[in-house]
Amino acid sequence: MRTLLQFTSRIAPVLYILLAFGIFFSIRSLFQAYNARRKAVFGLEREAARQQRRNSLGAIITFLVMAGAIYIIDDIVVPNLGETPEEPTPTPMVFVTQMPTGTPSLLLFPTITPTVGLPPAEEAELPSEPVDEVVDACAIIGSTITLPEPGQAVSGANVRVEGEANILNFSQYKFEINGPSTNGAWVVVGTYVTPVATNALLGVWDATSLLPGNYTFRLVVLAEDGSYPTPCEVPIVILKPDAAP
Repeated sequence: MRTLLQFTSRIAPVLYILLAFGIFFSIRSLFQAYNARRKAVFGLEREAARQQRRNSLGAIITFLVMAGAIYIIDDIVVPNLGETPEEPTPTPMVFVTQMPTGTPSLLLFPTITPTVGLPPAEEAELPSEPVDEVVDACAIIGSTITLPEPGQAVSGANVRVEGEANILNFSQYKFEINGPSTNGAWVVVGTYVTPVATNALLGVWDATSLLPGNYTFRLVVLAEDGSYPTPCEVPIVILKPDAAP
């Protein structure tokens, strides 16, 4: 129904012209019926003139009702139709403009407190150097990418990104890319201001302006104070626009 109403609104000028022609010819037929009835000599001729007059009046009324219906659809119904969002709309960005980088949030780990009064183990060997724990940034809850997958080839103007962007004190999230076309710098290709739940559509971005090659794509989820968790980075391959990924 929505599609039919919008189509009627788009062709309203054409419909008005057709109805105007119909009303013109109906009025012309009405005058011809009046003239024929005035000149009629026999009863059959007068009856035919009366029937023509009734048909003309009926056509004029029908065309006027149709014109009124088109006016209501074009000027009242269609302007008040609500829009249904299908996917998050990115804020327009200039490709060469680099977004300011926020302060990374530090990942806190529990501190192990030694128990007082227990003797040390005799055979335990302490490491000579502290071992740094490796953190998988793409495993951080609230800042993950599930699509594209690592090493996936992408191309075209609508590259889909799926995952999660929903941290505490959420402010916004953005897509950044680094590769042959960016001269080693992280460049923003999309910014959004609505948090997204797990494994949902984060947005789309345009890869047609980038040179083919190996790139690193990442998701940066910002908090209200400008901080953000370690971004989830995914290596991807950008193909020529006419090549299938």
